[in-house]
Amino acid sequence: MGATTTTTMAKATVATADEALVLVEQRGSQLWVTLNRADKANAMTVSMVERVTAALAEAARNPEVKAVLLTGAGEKIFCAGVDVREQPADGDMARQRERRSIALAALQDAVMDTPKPVIVVLNGAAIGGGAMIALLADACVAAETASLSLSEIDIGIATFSGASILEVIGSRALALDLVQSGRRMPAHEAASRGLVRTVAARAELDAAAAKIAEELGAKKQATFADNKRWINRALKSALAQARAEHARHREQAARH
Repeated sequence: MGATTTTTMAKATVATADEALVLVEQRGSQLWVTLNRADKANAMTVSMVERVTAALAEAARNPEVKAVLLTGAGEKIFCAGVDVREQPADGDMARQRERRSIALAALQDAVMDTPKPVIVVLNGAAIGGGAMIALLADACVAAETASLSLSEIDIGIATFSGASILEVIGSRALALDLVQSGRRMPAHEAASRGLVRTVAARAELDAAAAKIAEELGAKKQATFADNKRWINRALKSALAQARAEHARHREQAARH
């Protein structure tokens, strides 16, 4: 077996493994995307983030898809954000941090820019980057046992993006509450504060989410997209500032 053949097989194996970590299934007019890494708290590798982003782009192009639903495998955690322990093939951790940042920003933009409804289905805890995706979605439907948290402060990481999202969609007080404490906000409290649209029993979660997806997907797409673009304009501006601040922090870290 030649070197080229071995390399090709290795790439194919990696691709197959990556695909297994993000399951994409069309159910009627709805595209369900499942983070399938429950044994690792559904923490997303860079390739997983890119695969979810690609699924959203494909959904936007596919006239048969009216709405996208993003959920996680398992019963406890929707997504623990990006996998900060992922070891890059080139061994360059500084570049890996940059890759993570770029990939996550692209996914956040895709959630906000996809002209069709994007509904996050919280089967469990949404943490860090996972919570941000839930907060940026057009609707968030949560199991009774689910929660939201931006707990980066507990590991010594500032979350300019998370703070910006909470300030725009909620208030300074809400950002102070969640960002500076790092606490988990239970689903029912999140619903009372406007962060979650519906709370359902775990056994009824998918059906409740599918119903909302059907309702939103039935709207005239062009009008829905125009409204979405306009509603998200302040979020996009705030995130642009946050990303610039994150970039400055990465540069400072690289110098030290």
